[in-house]
Amino acid sequence: MRAAVIGYNIFAVGGTTQSNLNLLSILNQHMDSTVYFNYLPFSQKDIQQLQRKIPGITKTEFARIKDLFDRESSIVQPYDIVFITRENLFPLSKILRAFNPQALIIGEIHTPLALLDNSLPGLSDLSCVRVATDSIREKFAEKYNFDRIYVQTVSLAHLKWGEIDTSMSKNFVVKSRFFEKQKDIMYSLRLFNDLKQHGKTDFHLYIQGTGADEFDYRSYIDGNHLRSMVSINHSLPQHYTYLSTSKCETLGYSIAEAVANGHQVLAYLGDDDVIYENFKDVPMVHWLEKHSLVDDAEKLIEASQHAVSDSEFIASQEVLKMMSADYYSKLERRTAKFKNLEFETEPLTDQDYIDVQIKVENKLGSLNPGIIKRIYYRILKMPLFKQLFGLRFFQRLKQKIK
Repeated sequence: MRAAVIGYNIFAVGGTTQSNLNLLSILNQHMDSTVYFNYLPFSQKDIQQLQRKIPGITKTEFARIKDLFDRESSIVQPYDIVFITRENLFPLSKILRAFNPQALIIGEIHTPLALLDNSLPGLSDLSCVRVATDSIREKFAEKYNFDRIYVQTVSLAHLKWGEIDTSMSKNFVVKSRFFEKQKDIMYSLRLFNDLKQHGKTDFHLYIQGTGADEFDYRSYIDGNHLRSMVSINHSLPQHYTYLSTSKCETLGYSIAEAVANGHQVLAYLGDDDVIYENFKDVPMVHWLEKHSLVDDAEKLIEASQHAVSDSEFIASQEVLKMMSADYYSKLERRTAKFKNLEFETEPLTDQDYIDVQIKVENKLGSLNPGIIKRIYYRILKMPLFKQLFGLRFFQRLKQKIK
């Protein structure tokens, strides 16, 4: 059997990247071959570095999404199962369906519904859509009038179980993309500002991540004289509570990873309660409600006075291991009713290809970036340039060459 996974950029850091790596590792245990199609350009060196880091994908073949538009490409062959792991790439289902009329083509929803467009071109050619929770399934079906949906969280196969952190600590850690519209790291900073105003200056927040909103976080830290209490991209302490104030997630990998590493978590429920839905049964995860800054700051104090017990750690392990167990067999059972559906297909015209390409490029930029943009992608992989010019510079540069 032959499988394909289609995504934006598996060579970048992030939750969807980790999900795709886990998925490919699992598929490689059950499929004769796997191919990963990447939207952004990449090099052979990128592939080699990734395969050294993730042994489970060593037999995966890599290709560009633009190859799907080449009818003579040897990579465009029939597949038994296809995963499209970015919603803006769903229009590709029209091309994939034409070449694979009986294939199981799955569209994965990684973006919180609140951040998704009101229309998703390409749904009709998908066999089904995967969502993380029952509540997302209900809301998705209503929003898009689409009912070929199954529920399964992303794989947690990458989790490495560490030792329990039994020490009480006033250290808190945030690991996140600096994308304020979703991650709401500013709320974490406001909590620490509230602690400072109430004389609790012996607490410390460590923030790790990248993104253009770092400039705003540093401005807030300086403006509120929080440098002694907040550090960005510094080495982490041994003992801490993991803090998540994200507005919405479809899972929350960083929460699961923190628990696996033995750290208790203080997390916001989520605007749609999906984060709570995912982790409500994990004893090491405690909850913020964002009803009152003062009340939530008090929960930071309470967390700093709580040491994780062996029983909490064992019970949390059991819950997460149950979530991640038998991923492939769950996938087969939950998608069984969507296999061998009948789709009306016709030979694609040149205009069909053009229409699909326009829909995708309008959201994600050119499939065939020019030399300036390719140089930009290379520079982004060089930390020295970010240190010299700063994140705001790269954000402005990206807008100019888009």
